[in-house]
Amino acid sequence: MTSSIMTGLLHKPGQSVFLNPSLMARNVLEFDVPQAILDELAPLAEAARTMEEDKATYTLPGGQRLYNQRPAAWKSDICWLSNADEATYWWFDGLLRRLRLDETVAPFVAHDAVIRLYSGFFVTRSRCEAHDMHRDWLTEGNTAFTVMAPLTPNACAMGLAYVSVRGEEREYRYRMGKGVAFGSGFVHSTAIGRLDERAVFLSLTFGTDRMDEWNTIERTAGRQGRFFCQPDGVFRSIGG
Repeated sequence: MTSSIMTGLLHKPGQSVFLNPSLMARNVLEFDVPQAILDELAPLAEAARTMEEDKATYTLPGGQRLYNQRPAAWKSDICWLSNADEATYWWFDGLLRRLRLDETVAPFVAHDAVIRLYSGFFVTRSRCEAHDMHRDWLTEGNTAFTVMAPLTPNACAMGLAYVSVRGEEREYRYRMGKGVAFGSGFVHSTAIGRLDERAVFLSLTFGTDRMDEWNTIERTAGRQGRFFCQPDGVFRSIGG
């Protein structure tokens, strides 16, 4: 079986899945976050640390409006602060393009015209008492991806637990200036740990602009906030 190496990944031409040999995991890659973007987001990340009330809507110093959702079943204090309106969605979309993540995943995602952002987030957390191993995307191939990129230095002290292709439980350690994007079948969880204050991450969900697998993609992309964009570019708002 022949493979081609694309940005350090093992990838068979014509297939959407790939292997990251350095992490020994499928459908996960690392990318650079320029210092200019980290500097720009630093004051917003600091503000996001204080936004803890579930189902509350907040406004960042830059005017971005965020809706907080906290998964009740997780043994963690994680907050998903997602774009609460269209203007904030387009601000996150600009970050996706500036990080060139659309170009990075395009070879793996079947699409027609554009890699579509579904939602943008600031994710914050300070503790995790037990793993919640899960897959974000349940599709057969890589139709969608999730990004996690640390915005505060203490984020590097609480990593990403995941299952390797050998069935081993491993831990990825976050680093400032680096982010990870993971697609279909990547089994992961917040690593167990506790911090003195909340760590803050940039998170994005994005992928195909085709509606074919939206029923499956929506199980994640449509349930982490109340305002998001479908693959076809139509905005959806849940709960007013």
